[in-house]
Amino acid sequence: MSLSTIGAVIAFLIFVAVLVIPKLPNWMTFVCMAPVVVFCGTMSSSDVFGVLSNSGLHLMIIICMFSGMIAATGLDIVIGNVVDKATRGVSGQKRDMMIFAILYAISGAVSFVLQNSYVAMAFLPVIFSIAKKTKISHSKMILFIIYATTLGGACTLIGTPTNIYANTALEEAGLELFGMFDFIWVGLPIFIIGGIYMILMNRWCASYDEEVPGNASTEMGILTAEHKKKQLVVGVGFVVFIIALIIDSLKLAVVNPLFIGYAMIALIILTGLVTPKESLSSMGSDMIIFCAGINLIIAVMKNSGLGDIFGSAVLSILGDTTNLYLITAVLFIGAALMTQLMNNMATAGVLAPIGISIASAMGANPQAIVLAIAIGAGCSYLTPIASGTNQTLMVFTNLKFTDFAKFGWPLVIISFICCVGILPLVFPFF
Repeated sequence: MSLSTIGAVIAFLIFVAVLVIPKLPNWMTFVCMAPVVVFCGTMSSSDVFGVLSNSGLHLMIIICMFSGMIAATGLDIVIGNVVDKATRGVSGQKRDMMIFAILYAISGAVSFVLQNSYVAMAFLPVIFSIAKKTKISHSKMILFIIYATTLGGACTLIGTPTNIYANTALEEAGLELFGMFDFIWVGLPIFIIGGIYMILMNRWCASYDEEVPGNASTEMGILTAEHKKKQLVVGVGFVVFIIALIIDSLKLAVVNPLFIGYAMIALIILTGLVTPKESLSSMGSDMIIFCAGINLIIAVMKNSGLGDIFGSAVLSILGDTTNLYLITAVLFIGAALMTQLMNNMATAGVLAPIGISIASAMGANPQAIVLAIAIGAGCSYLTPIASGTNQTLMVFTNLKFTDFAKFGWPLVIISFICCVGILPLVFPFF
């Protein structure tokens, strides 16, 4: 085994170890891996720093900045007041189901076009407002929103980091990228069926006798003309960015949505309606460095051939089968199990290059294989460490480790059935 391959193996072990050890922050992945791969000759220093120019990272930055500006304009509180007004005059279990249905529909739909973790964070004031007025456990609603935004985000390219980093693996391999709505064929049925389960069986979601945090914001107050102007400008800018993504996805015209996104952000800030600080409120240096760490492990897997080694191991399990349903099931189960302990973004980053190697060896469509992995990696329903959304919002609740699995396991089953049953039909492997 060459020194460069040894460096790749060490980098992989570091990546996994940092994510598993609770006391180490996720951003340490990049900081610890970068010196190793350069010293061992696995990658050059310029290639290591080149991961910061990846389009997936810039897409994440743009989504985070828009999320911050939307929160700064008070749109989250507006939504909370809408939910409260819509359920007035209804009581008991029927009222609870109406509240959860409205929360699911709004948060899930917003997650189609905004990163799910930041949508969930933006809904915190909404949840606290509803909890104070209805006496429903805010821990219960937070877990509900975590899953609602995860299911909604899985329907589009930009809704969740899992899909973005699956796309990054295709980009690193020089393959055709996913379009904005390529995930929706499988994601939408999961979203609909999963929503029906969650709303009807919301009593399975853990509930606690608790007080709303004393510092929780619960009222927006009277919307001034200035507030409305801010919301309009930010809303229009975000819609323009989404339209650019759709045009690029459908190849209707030559347009770079990243430049459009940055241009909209610049114009909004230059108007003075949103401050630079507010635009960065949903984004920290830790997130950027962690994203760089995921980009780096993807590049290491590709450049070192480590992905081919892992791919060969999976192929030995599959044997000579060309059964699309069996292939989909194995890829999904592997990703779904791995994501419970490793974080969904990281799982997609590690397994997607392996999936591309498998596709190359089988002569299969790499997009179809990577899509199966992305759907499995997105099933972050069983543990509080399975995704950044779970980890971030857990601290605002009284939830226990087992509460996630108790309410989340049917969502994994629903995702598995839809993935295995639908994906081979709409996204042929061969």
